[in-house]
Amino acid sequence: MSRLRHTDLDSQTAQPRSSLPPGGDGRALSGSGESGRHPGLGWLLTGAGLCVLVPLLGVLAKVGSVARLDLRADEHIARDRTGTLTTLAKLASDVATPETVGVGLLILVPVVLLLMRRRLDAAKVFCMFAGAFALAEISKRLVNEHRPPAALQVVAADSGVSFPSGHATVAAVLAIALVVIAATFAWRAAALVLGVLYAIVVAASRVSLGDHYPLDVLGGMLCALSAAFVVTGLAALPALQPYLRRLDPAAANRRNRGRKA
Repeated sequence: MSRLRHTDLDSQTAQPRSSLPPGGDGRALSGSGESGRHPGLGWLLTGAGLCVLVPLLGVLAKVGSVARLDLRADEHIARDRTGTLTTLAKLASDVATPETVGVGLLILVPVVLLLMRRRLDAAKVFCMFAGAFALAEISKRLVNEHRPPAALQVVAADSGVSFPSGHATVAAVLAIALVVIAATFAWRAAALVLGVLYAIVVAASRVSLGDHYPLDVLGGMLCALSAAFVVTGLAALPALQPYLRRLDPAAANRRNRGRKA
């Protein structure tokens, strides 16, 4: 009798399982719930908001009281310059020149990733660089802020438009890209520390040399951050997953193994 009851109980519990969709051990339902939450949409919206914020920050930088504070900061830094700091600032500025270093990194980093058979990471990095540079250029044209006075400039500026800083954009987008493509937690932590230091040093060098105001370099960093959020958000959208898996099946397998572990 007890055996009969046990068998009946098994058959009752088995029936709901058989009524699940094919391959549905519960994962299909949970998967639909996850897609309903639109993973990556929050990152995408954040990136879009930052894209709008960048030119707005540039407009704010031209407001009288804010512009005076920016100029006062540059004048204060100019008074405290030393020969050694100026030499270091020139070196830091040279390793992030948009026309040479920026364009070179835009091509070189994705090519290296392609040679490593990391096509998805190559596409992400390329889009981050291209998006950050495009946003910086658009913001320059929209804001059209003048450079600091020539008397404060150690090196003549390469153009008459100051906001946002192209050098700061290059440094920040490289720092973010290195964190994104790092394969392990240790490499990611190292890339974060070194990348942040690199970005800060380059940004400080542009203000120290008198080529930019403080808000200019902040705007350049926001260009890089906004591009990173947009690209990361797009890559996480469920609608794009089939195409991304085709682009880099190995990356999809690595992510699946990581989830199972």
